[in-house]
Amino acid sequence: MPKPTGGTRVRQKLTTKGGLTRETAYLYDDEESALELRAERERCSKSEIVRRALRAYLGLGADG
Repeated sequence: MPKPTGGTRVRQKLTTKGGLTRETAYLYDDEESALELRAERERCSKSEIVRRALRAYLGLGADG
């Protein structure tokens, strides 16, 4: 059986019941530290901080 060639792997997106899709991002140490501190200060998840920042950056507004 031949091996698959590069780029042929199909990835299934993971989605929660609430409609959130899983994504992966690589952060520099200072970004990760600042994210952790902000999440602790605001008493919410790091994911929530990332979603807020992304929506603001993309001009999507606060509500879906």
